Amino acid sequence: MAKKYERIVISGGAFERGERHGAAAKDKIAISIRNYSRMFEAFSGMGWNEARKLSETFLPDIEEYAAEVLLEMKGIAAGSGVDFEDILTLNARSEIALDADGCTSLGITPWIAQDNKAYVAQNWDWIAPQRDALVLLEVTQPPAPSLLILAEAGMVSGKGLNSAGLGVCHNALSTGKRGMGVPIFVILREVLNAPTLGDAVEAVARAKRASSANFLVGTADGEIIDIEFAPEDFDVLYADDGYIAHTNHFTSLRLVGVHDHGKVILPDTFHRLGRIKRLIREHSGSINIKMMSTFLRDHTNAPDSICRHEDPRDPEGKRLSSVYSMIIDMAERTLWIAHSNPC
Repeated sequence: MAKKYERIVISGGAFERGERHGAAAKDKIAISIRNYSRMFEAFSGMGWNEARKLSETFLPDIEEYAAEVLLEMKGIAAGSGVDFEDILTLNARSEIALDADGCTSLGITPWIAQDNKAYVAQNWDWIAPQRDALVLLEVTQPPAPSLLILAEAGMVSGKGLNSAGLGVCHNALSTGKRGMGVPIFVILREVLNAPTLGDAVEAVARAKRASSANFLVGTADGEIIDIEFAPEDFDVLYADDGYIAHTNHFTSLRLVGVHDHGKVILPDTFHRLGRIKRLIREHSGSINIKMMSTFLRDHTNAPDSICRHEDPRDPEGKRLSSVYSMIIDMAERTLWIAHSNPC
């Protein structure tokens, strides 16, 4: 269902790529700024101007870690006609909002797939108005791999895959604390730029990490890992049983001492993880794209289920739902996307 999203093709140097992104997505960037302005107030009690000032504190670490990504942000601002600080704030939105979104992700190796291929997949649970701010970015950036990612307009990364056959999904984690360092979405771009799993891990390892997240990463040759990280440490989990699944709490024993705020604000994270693991185990050996789409439509424990629907009991500004569902076929370099809830 990719036709639901505007496809933006960008190439050239970093600033030029950003400029083309900004010009093509100008209206959607305005939507994103409006949505996050409201969301920061609801989640953090912070106005947009205050959020802009906070985002500037990340600049030195971004420049040291990924100067080309920073230049692309400046190009997005120039192309869209908004202040650079607005684009920087969008790309630091996880560090400003602090609360976790409620995604469920899974990775399937060839050893339990019906067609002997590897897949990664997820539902992205977030604020519903952001559906209108999504774009499909096709990025050509030699010598780095080309990218095909579903991104929020104005942001330098999203979920998707690269031309080297590396696919990436992203789950939010939270310690409830705001620190200095490199924002998650800048690190995610460097992971997407990685030609190998080792390079993806290195992108997380070398970053001074401002906050916490989980990246589920797979390759066309069938390897899948899970990179779970906090500012103070990280771990890499391997698909020992032929699959990996993740939701919104820390699972690594290495990170057992981290304050896990996500499990407090989204206690359904435990059910969603247990449920997706059960579905995978029950269908091991017969899993294909159609089967995975069935997993992602699961409504057990609704509305806070794998396929999440807004809960009317939650405050209006904090209601989450599955904004989209994505299955990534790394071997075929293909994204399968369901606009809105996959059900």
